[in-house]
Amino acid sequence: MQYVLAKILSLILWLLASVVGLAVLFLAVAFVLSSFTVHNGYAQVQPQEEYVEIYVTSNGVHTDIVVPVSTPYIDWRTNLPLDNFGNVDSSYQYVGFGWGDRKFYMETPEWKDLTPEVAITAALWPTRTAMHVEYIRAKLIPNKRQRPIRISPQQYRQLITYIDRSFVQSDTSYLHISGSGYAGSDTFYEAHGKFYILKNCNNWVNQGLKSIGVKTAIWAPLPYSIMRHLR
Repeated sequence: MQYVLAKILSLILWLLASVVGLAVLFLAVAFVLSSFTVHNGYAQVQPQEEYVEIYVTSNGVHTDIVVPVSTPYIDWRTNLPLDNFGNVDSSYQYVGFGWGDRKFYMETPEWKDLTPEVAITAALWPTRTAMHVEYIRAKLIPNKRQRPIRISPQQYRQLITYIDRSFVQSDTSYLHISGSGYAGSDTFYEAHGKFYILKNCNNWVNQGLKSIGVKTAIWAPLPYSIMRHLR
């Protein structure tokens, strides 16, 4: 009996050591690859030129792309009608976009709500995804977690295309997930693509920045991987 218990204990310790080892390896690779950048010659549009100011925001785990609600190039309220949101009116100036694991997003409004099942599934298996959309009342204040970027109208049109293609559409409308959202200013929509640890929410933001020529990391699975290049 003692021999069996010893074997079980050894297996548990081996599994724990493997998990820790993989986590350390993941973080090390993320740090190294995020040090290599693309579009190194990129420079923000000068204030005297025509530009659109967007933001990349981070809560320490997840990043979002935040854009003006209305510009000459798009009024997002056409695609994201205010009726889909519980407490939003026409005075809201910005809208934020995030892409991620559908179950994790919708069932984990706060870290205390995270369950082992959701965490393990999101990390190890390709899962369904959702777009999280939040209307923001006022212009953001630049700080280390809210980085502004001035981009040209052409770059913004490219970003619009990138965001638009992330949504599942039905009859030219984004497919809304009824009854979803954490508060009255946000909600969820069905999204294209599968989520897994090597292609996560931060990679989605990073790919969006790549698509418009902004200097960013080759691979960015962590917020730090993105935000470090937006100083």
